[in-house]
Amino acid sequence: MEMARHNFGLVNGVEPESLGVPGKRVFRLLIDGSPPAAATLWIEKEQLYGLSVAIKKLLESEPWKAGEGAEGAGVPFVEDEGMLKGSSREAVEFKVGRLGLAFGPGTEHVTLFFHDALEEEEDPTFPEGEEGMESMAGEEENPPRAKLQITLKVSASVGFVDRSLELCASGRGTDSVSRQALVAAGKVNPNSNGHFKH
Repeated sequence: MEMARHNFGLVNGVEPESLGVPGKRVFRLLIDGSPPAAATLWIEKEQLYGLSVAIKKLLESEPWKAGEGAEGAGVPFVEDEGMLKGSSREAVEFKVGRLGLAFGPGTEHVTLFFHDALEEEEDPTFPEGEEGMESMAGEEENPPRAKLQITLKVSASVGFVDRSLELCASGRGTDSVSRQALVAAGKVNPNSNGHFKH
């Protein structure tokens, strides 16, 4: 079952990018689906950082590393392997509102869901989630339908996390997201070198 209007299925990768000078950067995700499907998603730095950290935490969870998969890790998962083929052949561009994350299908994939911020503004009944993240595992009886869903191999999602954290840490460095990204990327250890004072 597809949970979004546009399903690109299994994509080779998602490329995070920033435009502009530090302090005034805008962020986007560039996604290539099966031609001619493509997406340009405008995303906030905090959302990019939050998504990267969420994927990193799930991949580093002990049950997942032990090969138990999403069920053992207690995280959302999708089972329908037909989602890997994708059904959309359109080019889409929108500003991301909410994000969803689930493991699957299978043990080698991660599925991401993106909601359109403009559609959320028009629908006052849209449920609020923690920091714009939601699970799409069917906890709600009728979860809101995402605008776009994509599936990544776990190996590609690791590369996405590394590039995203690097991008978030490469800015001005004075805001809390940049500082947290430096720690998450392993560039700074505030417990030993005192770079950050809280």
